[in-house]
Amino acid sequence: MEDILDRLRLLKYQKTFCKSMNLKPLTPYYFTRQSTNPNEQFYYFTSLFTWLLKLMNINFERPGQFDDPNAVSTNILNAIKENNIPFDYGPNKIKQGYGDAIIYILVVLADKALEAKKFVYQKPIHLSNDNPEEAEVDEDAEVTTDSIEEVISDDIENEDEMYIDNLSSYNNQTQIQEEEIIKPVVSTKPSVDPTQWKLEVERAAPLLKIHITNDNKDWRVHLDQINIHNNKITSSLVDTKSKLERLHKEIEKTLEKISSRETYINTQFESQIEENREIQDQLSILKQKYMNSSANVNDLTNQLSQISEDLDNVKLMIDEFGNGMTDSKPLAEIKQSNTRLKNEIKQMNLRIGVIEHTLLSAKMKTK
Repeated sequence: MEDILDRLRLLKYQKTFCKSMNLKPLTPYYFTRQSTNPNEQFYYFTSLFTWLLKLMNINFERPGQFDDPNAVSTNILNAIKENNIPFDYGPNKIKQGYGDAIIYILVVLADKALEAKKFVYQKPIHLSNDNPEEAEVDEDAEVTTDSIEEVISDDIENEDEMYIDNLSSYNNQTQIQEEEIIKPVVSTKPSVDPTQWKLEVERAAPLLKIHITNDNKDWRVHLDQINIHNNKITSSLVDTKSKLERLHKEIEKTLEKISSRETYINTQFESQIEENREIQDQLSILKQKYMNSSANVNDLTNQLSQISEDLDNVKLMIDEFGNGMTDSKPLAEIKQSNTRLKNEIKQMNLRIGVIEHTLLSAKMKTK
């Protein structure tokens, strides 16, 4: 992800892309994991993908934020294949909007966009450092008065030598300018009192000692315990091994006895076993017959219920016919039908008379 950000900064994406799309700059971990808003993350990737293709002078229609992710992923995969970019992932990896596939696509497109912009990487310029490197310090070394005296004496001698060298160079310069030789007198004895220095070292040395507290998590603390337990295990291994071997032999003997006893029991009860098998076969046959009989009983029960239902329906029909025969309802219906027929006959006679009159009048007019 850092490689993507470096390449995008070289392409000045914050000015040209983020401002035009009204998007925030990328964070170092944006495309490495799923965002709280997957739709926005996928839209950011598709917009950045379209912008990089545009820098490469390749036309690609920018997808909308609410377009179908499956169709957008397929279009992106087709665009990658058309530009001969090696890609070993499927459209589902693109649809996620994060992961190795997304980072790989952006890195490759950013490199190609830099090539299209004819960007050239320059060699780094290393600044020279005249300051000497610091010497490594041994943290485990113990501070003593003898070591401090040796260090101080060496430092004093080095300072004296440096001072003499500086004076000699200065004298050479003055010799060239003034042609006069000046020989300075330098004292090689230090100005520090050795006795006072020893007293100060004896006073400060205990204060400079570092007391390291034991950490239970440190493996060095448990090293002695590991060695003790290892010795105990090694010493008890021989005795334990012999006991386990003896126990193993006893178990083998017991298993042999059990197997022999099992074979003896099988031979003694072989006839009973055969009888038991025959009884089991008969029992299975009886169970099968019982199941068949139960099925037949269920069928007969269903038929009986159907016949009972039909009988109830016939009884209801007989009751209805009996009620109709004793009731005067049919007679009343016949009378109503008779009066209705008489009314219809009267209307028909009236219509016939009207038609005859019209026909007669028509004949009279024709004559």
